[in-house]
Amino acid sequence: MAGEMRRFEPHEQFKCKITVLRKDFNEDLYREYPYGDASGCGRFEVGQEFVTDNPWDPPEGFCAWADLRSVIHRVHAGNPTVMISCCTDGLRPVFFKLEAVEI
Repeated sequence: MAGEMRRFEPHEQFKCKITVLRKDFNEDLYREYPYGDASGCGRFEVGQEFVTDNPWDPPEGFCAWADLRSVIHRVHAGNPTVMISCCTDGLRPVFFKLEAVEI
């Protein structure tokens, strides 16, 4: 059917490559709602890459896994679209590129 969403199921033909694209810091929001350090995310570096072996287990120290899990599952299922997503920290969002890597 036209407009029908295609369903992708995880299988073992693809891994998911995750690349850190950008780290932001929303200083205006921090001034109004401060918590943690007054700086961008300290866990990731721009250009850092991760490759997942399966859609269930996050790379060690990858704190944004829950935020990206649905996209990671789609990539592992072979979705060919390069996806851009971010973590849910509104003060210090980190933007990621997720893409399929054929095994």
